[in-house]
Amino acid sequence: MTQTTAVVLDKDQAERDDIRISFAVLRTDSYERASIFVNIAKAIKNTFPVIVLSNNNEVECFIRNNWLANLFFLRYPADDKEFQGTIAMLPEVKQDHDRPVLIAGSPERIKLIQGLPLLGLSKEPVLIQGERGVGKKLVARAIHGCSVAKSATLDVIDAKDISEQWIRETRKRIDSVNPDTGSSSVSVIENVESLPFSLQSQLLLLMEDFNGNGMAGKKDRVSAPFITLSGSDLESLARNGSFRKDLYHRLSVLKVTVPPLRDHSSDICAMADYFAAQYSIRHKGGICRLPDEVMGAFVDYHWPGNVSELKHSTQQLMMTDRANWKKELPLQGNGGVKKRAERTANCFIDVDEVRDFLENNLDFSLKKAKTRYANQVEKKIMKAALSQTNGNRKKAAGLLNISYKSMLNKVKAYQLV
Repeated sequence: MTQTTAVVLDKDQAERDDIRISFAVLRTDSYERASIFVNIAKAIKNTFPVIVLSNNNEVECFIRNNWLANLFFLRYPADDKEFQGTIAMLPEVKQDHDRPVLIAGSPERIKLIQGLPLLGLSKEPVLIQGERGVGKKLVARAIHGCSVAKSATLDVIDAKDISEQWIRETRKRIDSVNPDTGSSSVSVIENVESLPFSLQSQLLLLMEDFNGNGMAGKKDRVSAPFITLSGSDLESLARNGSFRKDLYHRLSVLKVTVPPLRDHSSDICAMADYFAAQYSIRHKGGICRLPDEVMGAFVDYHWPGNVSELKHSTQQLMMTDRANWKKELPLQGNGGVKKRAERTANCFIDVDEVRDFLENNLDFSLKKAKTRYANQVEKKIMKAALSQTNGNRKKAAGLLNISYKSMLNKVKAYQLV
């Protein structure tokens, strides 16, 4: 059996609600236990220093290749000089408070995270692809946090909201970049696959001018690239003519594909551990581990909403009495659609909105009011069902127990496409 020893130092007993720790020491030869301990440390505080003592090469690789700056590895047994030398380094290591925490358990995701600093050092555009909820925006923030322009703000815009005016203003902003201070903001374009075809050529011209080193003829500028996010396979869209090939090649000079959770059970476990620690500290005042029954249900579920759904589900558990956790577990059913056992769905109406509506429509009949708000609730439920099934209308119809034809009619009536 692998040996595990953990020592937590300098806890402020006077303030139990606020966990204050100088650093922690973990002695283990188990890769799994080392990763869990590091994830809990991240959940407590992103800048929390951890020293791991181990003779396991896999554990050493995990610690040394982790992109967080506050993880340290020592071979066990470490002599006093080595240990004191590592402790002396702790105050000198500065971890960026704004850098997002990225959790990984699978080799694929670990490799992805380890490569982000190199992408941040490049001045070329980066394309981040992946399904809904995998954390594309978080990856974009991580790349930005490693870049030379990390002090610049992120200008996030959905491609559907891009206009000719936005392109003109962006060109003007780029052209006015100070050579010494660099870009004041970095453009992050979400859902780039939905960019109107008429604007794709204009965006291409903008990016051709802005070559990562500043505008043409001003290569001494320190600037930041565009980062684009796509929920579709942009290369396939370019091949079938739905997206400009030349723009795709310009956007994807550097490309990252974030894998879905369902293919990597080790990522599910690692992230569930992290979220459980994070939310149990917040809601229960202590660290709570998820039992095997919960982890088993999480691993067996296919997570159509990916990391976002896992995060919400774990938070829901931490806000629920442990005796009722079984009711909150995700279950397979209806062709993979998540169902909650023995649980009644809630759909709330904004009371303030109702009050304002009545004040401005005193002659509105009860029958019309009932129809109006019933439609609002129905629209919310249908939108949630489509989100739950990743846009699959047939599965959503099965989830709501209505016919497929009725589902299509309501989707059209409520303009849910």
